[in-house]
Formats: sequence, C-alpha cells, structure tokens
Amino acid sequence: MLDSLNIRLGARFALADAFFIVLSLYISSVIRMSLDLGHEAMPEVFEIPRLLYIVTVIVWHTVFQTFNVYSLMYSKILTRSLRRMVQAHMMASLTFLGVLYIVYRDFSRIQSVYFIVLALVLMTIHRLYYFWGFTHVAPKRLHNVVIVGTDEHAKRIGSIVARITGLKLVGFVRHNDDYDPVLKSAEIIGHADELASLVSEHAIDEVIICDRSHDREYLHGISDQLSALPVNVRLSPDYSDLAYFLVGIENLEGMPLINLRYQVMTPWQRITKRAVDVFVALLVLVLSWPLFIGIAIAIKRDSPGPIFFRQQRVGERGKLFTIYKFRSMYVDAERQITYTPTYKQAEDPRVTRVGRFLRRTSLDELPQFLNVLMGHMSLVGPRPELPDIAAQYTASQRKRFEVPQGLTGWWQVSGRADLPMYHNTEYDLYYINNYSLWLDVRILLRTLSVVFRGTGAY
Repeated sequence: MLDSLNIRLGARFALADAFFIVLSLYISSVIRMSLDLGHEAMPEVFEIPRLLYIVTVIVWHTVFQTFNVYSLMYSKILTRSLRRMVQAHMMASLTFLGVLYIVYRDFSRIQSVYFIVLALVLMTIHRLYYFWGFTHVAPKRLHNVVIVGTDEHAKRIGSIVARITGLKLVGFVRHNDDYDPVLKSAEIIGHADELASLVSEHAIDEVIICDRSHDREYLHGISDQLSALPVNVRLSPDYSDLAYFLVGIENLEGMPLINLRYQVMTPWQRITKRAVDVFVALLVLVLSWPLFIGIAIAIKRDSPGPIFFRQQRVGERGKLFTIYKFRSMYVDAERQITYTPTYKQAEDPRVTRVGRFLRRTSLDELPQFLNVLMGHMSLVGPRPELPDIAAQYTASQRKRFEVPQGLTGWWQVSGRADLPMYHNTEYDLYYINNYSLWLDVRILLRTLSVVFRGTGAY
C-alpha cells in the first residue's frame, strides 16, 4: 500500500523535477542571451551542450535520491517535504558548480545563479500545487482505511496513516470487548464481527489489523468475512522492539525468517558519501603537498624521530587499521605516563613545540586524508577509537562502528577536546541516529569554523 503509493508519487515527482531542471537550464540560457550587458552577445557562448543537460539531471536525481526527497512525497507535512527538498537542492547546486568548474568553465556564473534559483522556484511551486490539490481538489480520490484494534499500537499506526497523503483514516474497529481501549469512543466505528458491513458502508479500501490478540482462527475469520469484497487486508504485528533494526523478510523453504540487520545509511548515501570522500581527499592532498614538505622539515628540525605518527585504531565493523598523523609528541611519549582514557590535557609536557602549533591548527590531522582516500575513514563520522577503549564499550556503544569512522564528527564540533571524554560516545550515537548527508555538510562547515578559531584543540 504505502510502498506502491510512494513509488508512484516518487516517480512522478522525479520525472517532474527532471523536466524542471532541463527547463530551467534552457530558460537561464535564453535570459542570459537576452540581457544587454554592455557588450555584444555571442549566442555560442551561452549555448548549453546536450551532454550538460544529461549530467545535470543525473546530478540532481542522484542527490535527491541520496537525501530521500522522494520518500517523503506521501507526507502531509508540507514544511518537512519542502525543507528536505531545499537541502538537497543546495547540495546538488554545489555539486553542479563543482562539475562546471572542472569540466565546463565557459558556463556563465550569472547563468548558474539564474538556473539554480529558477529550478528551486519551479520545484517549490510544483510541490505547493500538489499539496493544495490533495487537500482541496482530490479528497474523493483518497483511499479509505480502517484499523482493527484499539490499543497503543493501533493508535500509533493510525497516527501514521493520518499523515499519509492519499490515505484517509475512517476509524478503528474493536475486537476484544474485555480490553479497555486507549482511543476515544468517537474514533471507534464498530466491532470486528461486523467488519464486512462496515467496509461496505464506509467504502473502505484498506483494512489494517493491529490487534495483538489475533491468532490463526481470528485472521482466517477476518479473511473469510472480506474475501468477497474489493479491499486490501494488511497485518501490522507489534514488533516495536525491532524498530532499532532494518528488518528484512526472507524465505526458507516456505518459512518466513525475519532478518535483523542494522543499516544506518542507504546504498545511495554510501555511494555519495564515498564519492565525496575520494574527491575531497584527492583535492586536499594535491593542493597541500607543499605544506606536507614544510611540516615534515619543521618536525625533523624540532625533535628527533619519525615524521608520521602511526597507531592502530578500530574502524567500521570493528576492523583494525593504521591511522596516520604528523608526529606532535616526543618519541615514546605515551610510555612516559600511566595510560587512562582521559589523559588528554591542554599543557601536555609530551607535546613538542611544533606539535602544539600543529594541534592548535589541526594540521597534525592532515595525513588522515590518506586514510580517507584508502577507505579506512570518511570525512565525517565518529572518531576511530583505540582498541583498548573499544573493548570496554557496551553493546549499545558499539553501534558507533556501524558507520565509517571520520576525520571530524559531531562531538568535535560541539566542543572538541573541551568536552569530557565520556561524552564522545553520546555525541557519536546522536550522529548515527540522526544521520543524513545534510548533517555531514553541517558538520564540515562547523569544523572549518572550529579549526579557524582553534577552539578546544590541543
């Protein structure tokens, strides 16, 4: 029901957005050519290659899919749908400008602005029209839904159905007379014994069974009642404890198996995240090689020892890898103290003079872009932990290893080293539970601000 509805609406909006992208590109070129900018216009300069139309549509579609823009098409909450679309549009615009800078520098900057603004306006108007149409024009085309059950689970399912564009919650049907319902009597339209007549009377299209007390005979009874009626029957078991997992149903010789696998990121999000990681890491490493040489010379002149500091860390899914940093401490500094997870301090005597500067400016982390390029780390994510500390984690804390470990993360931009060490995991879990590519962008922008201020770095 919801999957098919979401697929239809998502496909419709994806096609419409592709049309608006192409239209906006074309109109932006027409506007650019028609403007009198004080010099003779050259139409060939403003002509857009056909390949650029295709690339632009692919960029927008990929980013919108990554941001799950089309999975929210069934939501009745207009502001949430628009907010997600605007966020994705901003990211797609940045990607588009980056592509232009690399492969097509002749594209006018003012034309880029026209295109980005016009595309945003058209897609916004389309969504406003869609929501207005469902609210005022097409209420008769809504699918009527009735829920069998009157407990908390049924109430929760009802609240979700009420938010779905294209569905109308008619009411609830009571089954167990001995059970005290949590719903108001006005919301209960009848008893399960009279479900067939209720379906006909209210022109019900969907029946969702949420009653916990159901058994095989009970389900067969409802199925027999409704077998002659053109109505879909769905079962919503109360497996609220499984909400933590991404649940998959598998078939074993005709027997259903529930596969519990935790997945924070969708495949599209992983692909996009990795593509951004590789692009940024390559760009930084290519541009910063003179800085690498200067820092290496400074480290060698300041104190004896290697240029790079290497250490084993725990990566995604608990895999160990070697992390790289510019050495900021004297050789064997870690052996000079009794190790505790909270030994990090502002005036650490083990840190060299150059090391203090590197830490304050976060330049000691620069070699970790090699780790990002090799796939050991990502730009954003929980900081990779030491094996000894990771071994002490509880089961819930180990959830932080379900995503790529990052060069920067939510707790770094929320206070960096100024925060107590035990807060790290709490901030990492917040990042995981609220993951989105837009959150990655926010963290990267806040990281730049924190680095420039030198807040909490030592």
